[in-house]
Amino acid sequence: MKDELVLLTHTGSKLAHYDELTLEQLCTLPLILRENGSGTLEVLESALAEHQIKLSQLKVLMQLGSTESIKLFLENSDALAIVSVRAVTRELTSGILKVIDISDFTAERMFSFVQLQGQSGGLEESFIRYMQAYK
Repeated sequence: MKDELVLLTHTGSKLAHYDELTLEQLCTLPLILRENGSGTLEVLESALAEHQIKLSQLKVLMQLGSTESIKLFLENSDALAIVSVRAVTRELTSGILKVIDISDFTAERMFSFVQLQGQSGGLEESFIRYMQAYK
Protein backbone atom coordinates (compact mmCIF):
# COMPACT_ATOMS: atom_id res chain seq x y z
CA MET A 1 0.00 0.00 0.00
CA LYS A 2 1.35 3.40 -0.99
CA ASP A 3 1.82 6.09 1.66
CA GLU A 4 2.95 9.70 1.43
CA LEU A 5 4.55 11.93 4.02
CA VAL A 6 2.99 15.39 4.11
CA LEU A 7 3.76 18.73 5.73
CA LEU A 8 1.09 19.79 8.23
CA THR A 9 0.14 22.57 10.55
CA HIS A 10 -2.81 23.33 12.80
CA THR A 11 -5.48 25.41 11.06
CA GLY A 12 -5.21 27.97 13.87
CA SER A 13 -1.44 28.32 13.49
CA LYS A 14 0.29 31.46 12.22
CA LEU A 15 1.69 29.20 9.48
CA ALA A 16 -1.75 28.09 8.22
CA HIS A 17 -1.84 30.90 5.65
CA TYR A 18 0.71 29.00 3.55
CA ASP A 19 -0.70 26.73 0.84
CA GLU A 20 2.74 25.86 -0.55
CA LEU A 21 6.35 26.26 0.55
CA THR A 22 9.70 25.82 -1.12
CA LEU A 23 12.32 23.56 0.44
CA GLU A 24 14.34 26.69 1.23
CA GLN A 25 11.40 28.14 3.19
CA LEU A 26 10.87 24.81 4.96
CA CYS A 27 14.44 24.95 6.27
CA THR A 28 13.67 28.21 8.10
CA LEU A 29 10.40 27.27 9.80
CA PRO A 30 9.88 25.40 13.12
CA LEU A 31 9.44 21.69 12.49
CA ILE A 32 8.44 18.66 14.55
CA LEU A 33 9.72 15.26 13.38
CA ARG A 34 9.57 11.61 14.41
CA GLU A 35 12.34 10.21 16.59
CA ASN A 36 15.67 8.89 15.32
CA GLY A 37 15.33 5.31 14.11
CA SER A 38 11.73 5.67 12.90
CA GLY A 39 10.85 4.57 9.39
CA THR A 40 9.12 7.89 8.79
CA LEU A 41 12.30 9.82 9.55
CA GLU A 42 14.34 7.51 7.31
CA VAL A 43 11.98 8.08 4.35
CA LEU A 44 12.07 11.84 4.93
CA GLU A 45 15.84 11.88 5.20
CA SER A 46 16.18 9.95 1.94
CA ALA A 47 13.73 12.23 0.08
CA LEU A 48 15.53 15.35 1.34
CA ALA A 49 18.91 13.91 0.29
CA GLU A 50 17.65 13.81 -3.31
CA HIS A 51 17.54 17.62 -3.03
CA GLN A 52 20.92 17.85 -1.24
CA ILE A 53 19.29 18.76 2.08
CA LYS A 54 20.30 17.18 5.38
CA LEU A 55 18.12 16.91 8.47
CA SER A 56 20.65 19.13 10.26
CA GLN A 57 19.70 21.97 7.88
CA LEU A 58 16.09 21.94 9.13
CA LYS A 59 14.92 24.02 12.08
CA VAL A 60 13.83 21.03 14.19
CA LEU A 61 12.14 22.12 17.41
CA MET A 62 11.56 18.62 18.71
CA GLN A 63 11.51 14.95 17.79
CA LEU A 64 8.64 12.91 19.21
CA GLY A 65 8.08 9.16 19.49
CA SER A 66 4.64 8.88 17.92
CA THR A 67 2.44 10.45 15.29
CA GLU A 68 -0.27 10.97 17.94
CA SER A 69 2.07 13.06 20.07
CA ILE A 70 3.03 15.12 17.01
CA LYS A 71 -0.63 15.78 16.18
CA LEU A 72 -1.34 16.89 19.76
CA PHE A 73 1.72 19.13 19.78
CA LEU A 74 0.63 20.78 16.52
CA GLU A 75 -2.79 21.58 17.98
CA ASN A 76 -1.09 23.82 20.55
CA SER A 77 1.78 25.40 18.62
CA ASP A 78 2.83 27.45 15.63
CA ALA A 79 4.91 24.69 14.11
CA LEU A 80 4.94 22.33 11.16
CA ALA A 81 5.31 18.56 11.11
CA ILE A 82 5.91 15.89 8.50
CA VAL A 83 3.89 12.69 9.00
CA SER A 84 2.02 10.03 7.06
CA VAL A 85 -1.08 11.34 5.31
CA ARG A 86 -2.82 8.09 6.29
CA ALA A 87 -2.31 8.93 9.98
CA VAL A 88 -4.06 12.30 9.79
CA THR A 89 -7.15 11.54 7.70
CA ARG A 90 -9.56 12.30 10.57
CA GLU A 91 -7.84 15.59 11.47
CA LEU A 92 -7.77 16.73 7.84
CA THR A 93 -11.43 15.84 7.32
CA SER A 94 -12.50 17.65 10.48
CA GLY A 95 -10.42 20.73 9.66
CA ILE A 96 -8.10 20.50 12.67
CA LEU A 97 -4.96 20.12 10.56
CA LYS A 98 -4.03 21.41 7.12
CA VAL A 99 -1.61 20.04 4.51
CA ILE A 100 0.89 22.50 3.06
CA ASP A 101 2.44 21.42 -0.23
CA ILE A 102 6.20 21.53 -0.72
CA SER A 103 7.01 22.54 -4.28
CA ASP A 104 8.90 19.93 -6.31
CA PHE A 105 9.09 17.52 -3.36
CA THR A 106 7.49 14.19 -2.50
CA ALA A 107 8.30 11.60 0.14
CA GLU A 108 6.56 8.30 -0.55
CA ARG A 109 6.89 4.77 0.77
CA MET A 110 5.23 1.40 0.40
CA PHE A 111 3.74 -0.57 3.27
CA SER A 112 3.98 -4.35 3.04
CA PHE A 113 2.80 -7.26 5.15
CA VAL A 114 5.51 -9.54 6.47
CA GLN A 115 4.46 -12.71 8.23
CA LEU A 116 5.80 -16.13 9.14
CA GLN A 117 5.25 -18.88 6.60
CA GLY A 118 2.42 -21.18 7.38
CA GLN A 119 -1.12 -20.79 8.47
CA SER A 120 -2.30 -17.55 10.00
CA GLY A 121 -5.70 -16.82 11.33
CA GLY A 122 -7.81 -14.89 13.73
CA LEU A 123 -7.14 -11.23 14.26
CA GLU A 124 -4.10 -11.06 11.96
CA GLU A 125 -6.01 -12.52 9.03
CA SER A 126 -8.97 -10.18 9.61
CA PHE A 127 -6.63 -7.17 9.74
CA ILE A 128 -4.89 -8.14 6.49
CA ARG A 129 -8.25 -8.61 4.72
CA TYR A 130 -9.41 -5.22 6.01
CA MET A 131 -6.24 -3.48 4.82
CA GLN A 132 -6.38 -5.12 1.41
CA ALA A 133 -9.96 -3.91 0.99
CA TYR A 134 -9.02 -0.42 2.26
CA LYS A 135 -6.38 0.28 -0.34
